[in-house]
Amino acid sequence: MLYNFHMQRIKLKIQYDGNNFVGWQRQRTGRSVQQEIELAIEKLTGEKTEITGSSRTDAKVHALGQVAHFDTNSSIPPQNFKFALNDILSDDIRIISSQKVASNFNARFDVKKKTYVYFLCKSEIENPIFIKHMAFTKYDLDLNKMKKCSNLFLGEHNFKGFCSSKAQVKTFERTIESCSIKKNGNIIKFVITGNGFLQHMVRIIVGTLVDVGRGKLSMQDVEDALNNGDRSKSGKTMEPQGLYLKRIYY
Repeated sequence: MLYNFHMQRIKLKIQYDGNNFVGWQRQRTGRSVQQEIELAIEKLTGEKTEITGSSRTDAKVHALGQVAHFDTNSSIPPQNFKFALNDILSDDIRIISSQKVASNFNARFDVKKKTYVYFLCKSEIENPIFIKHMAFTKYDLDLNKMKKCSNLFLGEHNFKGFCSSKAQVKTFERTIESCSIKKNGNIIKFVITGNGFLQHMVRIIVGTLVDVGRGKLSMQDVEDALNNGDRSKSGKTMEPQGLYLKRIYY
């Protein structure tokens, strides 16, 4: 049996603008973040490799703190991968840190919790500068109702009523540690931290809070959606461009 004593596992912290991607995960067609980074690694090292990401962000969703790992035989110092890869990658992806980690580290399965941020602008007319990086609403929203409703999501719940019907999971149980709403001028910022998220879950939670804020949904509707897994009782799925994967905790 041959042993490779030069193999090292590299952990990357990644930021990207999601607008021109089909999402993180490699697809049969379209441009994915995963594939772009894999091609850059191959160009740099000559090695075909598969990188493992912490979260499979959807098309047009952004990342401020995505994490991934890959294995390499390259002699490039771990801390230099970020500079070398950034020289190859397009300007909508940046590696902001690279480091050697233990060979059993797993960017996906070692995650303890994640924080997502969602930005919503209250404006009758969408700002052309920010239209690809936040969502817009023309409705007046009752922030106090929204903040009160956000407390319903705290703790462990079955979030079947707050995810895509296409979600392929074994369990809908997830734990939300915090859910905050802050307004600065006409920008509303939602920050949600939990041990894991179902497909579209953050966008549906935000959409639910927005619908509560405009009076379209009641607190009872939200409780029913949580208790009964009834998707028709929760809010709309917000647009993807307002969502950012902010931080991964290990």
